[in-house]
Amino acid sequence: MSNISKDLKKKYQQLVKAGDKAFKLLLEQVEKPIDEELSDDKARNAMKAKRECFMNAQTILDEHRKIEAILTGDEIDEDDSEFGGGHGKTRKMIT
Repeated sequence: MSNISKDLKKKYQQLVKAGDKAFKLLLEQVEKPIDEELSDDKARNAMKAKRECFMNAQTILDEHRKIEAILTGDEIDEDDSEFGGGHGKTRKMIT
């Protein structure tokens, strides 16, 4: 177990819980189909919004991994990311 205070551990756990809720909302938006009746501009904006939701969901997952490492006392490579956010590292596939 890591040497973080009980108060900080509780705050990290609250952050993870809030992140889980945000992730769920973002995922719902990514999964929603785009209305085929939309004009090209609106469809393009909808696709951009979906991409932003997707990227934000990835960020939440990556930060969740970092928080778990903090809570368990594991060391993590700050330059490495589950989603290839590191410097020139290969993306890892989640199976």
